[in-house]
Amino acid sequence: MKISKKIYTLIVLIALLYVFKGYVYRVFVKYESIQERKEYSVHNSELISYIENSTINSDLSGIISIIDKSNKLTNEKLKFTSSKCDVDPNKLVNSSKTHCVGYAYFYASTCNYLLKRSKLPVEWKAKAYASKLYFLGVDIHKYFDSPFFKNHDFVIVENSNTGERIYIDPTISDYLGIDSVSIRSN
Repeated sequence: MKISKKIYTLIVLIALLYVFKGYVYRVFVKYESIQERKEYSVHNSELISYIENSTINSDLSGIISIIDKSNKLTNEKLKFTSSKCDVDPNKLVNSSKTHCVGYAYFYASTCNYLLKRSKLPVEWKAKAYASKLYFLGVDIHKYFDSPFFKNHDFVIVENSNTGERIYIDPTISDYLGIDSVSIRSN
């Protein structure tokens, strides 16, 4: 069976887009933080147990390994919903259904818990932020009437001494497998 040149080209293009989806997403979609969200600390014994049991044999000696493990724990525990739901990570450990706000809170709380437990310098901190999303420089939120789409939450993991920042969207990570995002430069 012969595959036509056009179909072959389309298959190769789709494969390349899949392989480079993170890069493509970061080029076309930019985040602009508009409000820092409140911070939740981990105090629920079930959440602590979930984190501890899930990290028993994990090497969490560097910031990237903590970021990756926080992403994995968030993705394993949460499922997206557009319905009204909890956003407190201490409740989400049981309810599991949330939207981007809950994803960001859960991720930031888990990451901060692991940062405290690790031997990394104390200057690293994860914070949840409400943001605007821009596709090719255009604010996409203005095209939606629903209050649900007025903004989108993500997380900034920052080193307060060096100013290094890592941008994570746990919702996008869960559904598209994209581990980091980029911000809009002014």
